[in-house]
Amino acid sequence: AAVNEKGELSDHLAIPGGTSVTSDKMRERVITFLMQTRPAAIVVGSGGGVSSRATARKLGEVLTQATERWNNRLIQGQDEDDEDFEERMLAFSQMHPNHKDEDEDIDWKCNVDIVDDNVAQLFGRSVRGKKEFPDTAVNLKVAIATARWAKDPLSELAYTWSTASDAGV
Repeated sequence: AAVNEKGELSDHLAIPGGTSVTSDKMRERVITFLMQTRPAAIVVGSGGGVSSRATARKLGEVLTQATERWNNRLIQGQDEDDEDFEERMLAFSQMHPNHKDEDEDIDWKCNVDIVDDNVAQLFGRSVRGKKEFPDTAVNLKVAIATARWAKDPLSELAYTWSTASDAGV
């Protein structure tokens, strides 16, 4: 889940269970999603134990490819003729219609972190979660709460335990 500065859901990419992020098709989908959203961080919940660390490592590899593609998007490759470069730039502009030219000098940097997702698991099944995202799957609610926790853990913890949030006030 991609959240904005206020912690609101801006976009998400669902990866079906049992699907590896390193399979060719899913890798390209994840790279495209990352290049479109350009997050400052990717967070993986720690609830999976060893599998969380493996997922974080695999996402780190995919992230490296995505950041390299983004940061080298305006550079013509040695094996790329002018026509291929123009086609790639056209495809890039179609994929990123909101891209602004002033962003050209800025390199995109991102990292993968593992964060505690206990509070996020509570949010996913809470009254607050049901009221805030009534038609959203529990896994997506947990992903949103994990991203919010990574942005501001104290606010998320305080809001999770407030009685006003459960009462809908």
